[in-house]
Amino acid sequence: MVQVQQLHANFIAANSLPTQPGLLESAIHSPMNLKHYAKQEDVFQLAANLAEKIMKNHAFQDGNKRTALLAADMFLKVNGHYLQTVPFASDSNNKGLTEAHVALVTNRMNAEELGRYYKSVARPLMEMTPEIVAYREAATEH
Repeated sequence: MVQVQQLHANFIAANSLPTQPGLLESAIHSPMNLKHYAKQEDVFQLAANLAEKIMKNHAFQDGNKRTALLAADMFLKVNGHYLQTVPFASDSNNKGLTEAHVALVTNRMNAEELGRYYKSVARPLMEMTPEIVAYREAATEH
């Protein structure tokens, strides 16, 4: 949970804590449950599940869709892929990711479709930065 809070603080709101910490914790554990109980091994589906739960659980007062994108991107980086070169840059890739997240929260897309979208736009990660290594080491699972 601390990793997602850190991403939120670094990119969205510096001193903002979740208004619903239990819902954030639930969102963070959802991919682990999907992996263990539904035997889902596709990292893109697990990242999409994480993003969906962060967005729909609405644990933060503001920035839930952006936090979900950051969390999904970091989840994928820890697993060897990335969605964004520069978070929230004004480029067609980030525009598509934003549109996909809006489609999910407005029920025009489901988590499985989001996972397929992630897979279609993700790129292989060539180098683990110290930040990614730190997130990987702090992760319960990856």
